[in-house]
Amino acid sequence: MDEIKSEIHNILKGAILAAIEAGELPISDVPEIPFSPTKTPEHGDIATPIALGLAKSAKMAPRAIAEIIRKHVDTNKHPRIRDLEIAGPGFINVYLSNEWLYGTLRSIVEAKDAYGSSKIGTGKRVQIEFVSANPTGPLNIVSGRAAAVGDTLVNLLNAVGYEAIREYYVNDAGGQVERLGESIEVRYRQALGEKNLEIPEGGYPGEYLRDFAKMIVAKEGDAYLKLSQEERVTLFRDKGVAHLLGQQKASLERFGVDFDVWTSEKAIRDSGKPDQIIDMFREKDYLYEAEGATWFRMTDFGDDKDCVVIRTNGEYTYFVPDAAYHHDKFDRGFDKVIDLLGPDHQGHVTRLKNFVKALGLPDDWLEVDIIQQVNLIDSDGTRRDMSKRQGQFLTLDSLIDELADAVGERFAVDVARYFFLMRANNTHLDFNLELAVTQANENPVFYIQYAHARCYSIFQQGKDQRIELKPIDEVSLELLTEPSEHELIRKLADFPAIVLSSAEDREAHRIPHYLHELAGMFHPYYNQHRVLDTSNMGRTYARLILIQSVQTVLANGLRLLGISAPESM
Repeated sequence: MDEIKSEIHNILKGAILAAIEAGELPISDVPEIPFSPTKTPEHGDIATPIALGLAKSAKMAPRAIAEIIRKHVDTNKHPRIRDLEIAGPGFINVYLSNEWLYGTLRSIVEAKDAYGSSKIGTGKRVQIEFVSANPTGPLNIVSGRAAAVGDTLVNLLNAVGYEAIREYYVNDAGGQVERLGESIEVRYRQALGEKNLEIPEGGYPGEYLRDFAKMIVAKEGDAYLKLSQEERVTLFRDKGVAHLLGQQKASLERFGVDFDVWTSEKAIRDSGKPDQIIDMFREKDYLYEAEGATWFRMTDFGDDKDCVVIRTNGEYTYFVPDAAYHHDKFDRGFDKVIDLLGPDHQGHVTRLKNFVKALGLPDDWLEVDIIQQVNLIDSDGTRRDMSKRQGQFLTLDSLIDELADAVGERFAVDVARYFFLMRANNTHLDFNLELAVTQANENPVFYIQYAHARCYSIFQQGKDQRIELKPIDEVSLELLTEPSEHELIRKLADFPAIVLSSAEDREAHRIPHYLHELAGMFHPYYNQHRVLDTSNMGRTYARLILIQSVQTVLANGLRLLGISAPESM
């Protein structure tokens, strides 16, 4: 469709230039010609309001301008255009010949799994960092949304030619993992029978640490009591991080997300790169000393206040390893880096970009997108705050378990991923677990998957009747004359543009919306029209090509979402 719009653009531009040369349009320049979809096929295939845009400069009525443009388009010389019609105050509706529809089917049959892909991003390397949850507890449903979105965006970028990778930044250093070690140390002593112990302030009271401490006791007994408390905290910190990170990896694998790179914050710190960043900032005079701390001149970059990078105790704030990590990304040769962060990092975005700018990296090299909050809704309709520190959260595994009880393990991940992907990243998602489980069998993802399974069943029925798919060059596609068939093909033609815009705009939710609309066109067609008709084999072969194309696009779209395309339901 983009190719067709480009061709129509050139035809209309030529008509406008001809009208200017003939003295019929008193304008000097031809602006970009915009296009918009039509509401129904009766109003054409595409439309343009260019006549309305030219009205002011030409000092003419839009409809009169549209008539002049139409006069200078010879449809006999342009076989793609069947007709031009002037509508309303001056819209030009373009009716395309049916040949482009059949050409769409040829493109799908030829490209197969590659239909929808392009080479726009060829030669460019992109890194997307997402989830990156602190290794202080199991992954919750907020991380589940980030995992679904990030994984799909990588698929989309790779589909349009980029070399995109998935990366997880393990925050295994700093205060939060120290609090984890302290919390496990308390749970360990409690598991051994010690009373009157409290989780330290800022620690993690969740039951999952009680269970972990019991595992340690079951395996090692009271062997660690002979260590000093400081030694125990350090030991349990490392054991806790390893255990919880292992759980997170297992949860992500179950959810269908396989990260290409796992980067450790501790490794970044130990590499000396944060020290190099501080030296670099000092050389550029971005640092100064005040109140016993070292400050970064954030106000030099338009912020309202400076920020501390080295505390009074000599420890780095998290900004320094963050800056070092991003400089490491640049050193690895990425042309673009995309950070998908949670809403609690909104205030961090500007400062992170300023640090990247201070490092001398290109302004457009770092992109930060916020994945908005997932709110858990209780059965009584109240919103529950989720926090590892409060011990109140729903794990991703628990969600999948509950969905599996309703729809089976086979489809539980599909339902969860679709639920997380069906809304825009910048909108909050209220997750009513009871409602999600109750309505799981009515989930729109099944509507899409059922459409794919129906396509597959048609070919199985054909085999039973000894009706095989013919090579497309041997099929008379012009026998596809039903309006619903043309509507389906138009929708199929939109798929590559949807994939490209979803990738470039980082809007993963457009794919599930598109697939749901396509399924919504296919199901009525399936119910109303007989595909396998031995009394009209020419049309049967043509319709099988159409069904094959619908199945291909549904499968390609579901694959981008990390959702299965079943052959039966």
